[in-house]
Amino acid sequence: MNDATQLIRALTGIAWPVLAAWVVWKLFPEIRHILEKRSFSLKVGNNELTVQQFTDKVVETTAELQQQLAAQAGQGQAGQQPQPQGVIHRVLWVDDAPSNNAYEAGQLQAMGVQVVQAESTDEGLRALQGAQQPFDVVISDMGRSEPAGFDPDAGLRLIERIRETGSTTPVFIYGGTGAMARRDQVANAGGNGVTQSPTELFALLGQVGRFPRTAT
Repeated sequence: MNDATQLIRALTGIAWPVLAAWVVWKLFPEIRHILEKRSFSLKVGNNELTVQQFTDKVVETTAELQQQLAAQAGQGQAGQQPQPQGVIHRVLWVDDAPSNNAYEAGQLQAMGVQVVQAESTDEGLRALQGAQQPFDVVISDMGRSEPAGFDPDAGLRLIERIRETGSTTPVFIYGGTGAMARRDQVANAGGNGVTQSPTELFALLGQVGRFPRTAT
């Protein structure tokens, strides 16, 4: 009951920033370019925040919720698998549209994780091979535009090429419903999981290791 109460409080705590962010970002796309200048301020209660402060707070607060939900998922699976001992310091995220994952990447950064983004399979492999510090996790979309054209199997090809090097770095596919229907192919290629849910993504990451710090 204690855990449920804490989760409800966490959900309540993020309700206003998430709702406000959704309204601003989704319902008024024509003012996005103005907000991106980050020179405007917003009135929140009795306080005035810059757009930068507001968006940073939204990311930090929802990152904290992701942590709590991931922890809840881990507790629910306790006894089914060993608890992770390591820490996730660096994540390689391969996606031809990095802006699609900007929010999730921001959440990871709020928790002390360094996120390196690559836009193609080859760019991702070069990042892995040239890394002075190893990556703890690789996240990839499934289909993406490659230099030779769109490849609907790009995520699978990335997993296969990573495994060909002998690397055991966990690789997760983060995509849409099409990717979800290919769980078996992902597993057969050597992938560690596939999801379209940001909360489940963080739960999968939580199975690999802890985040360096608690989001504030």
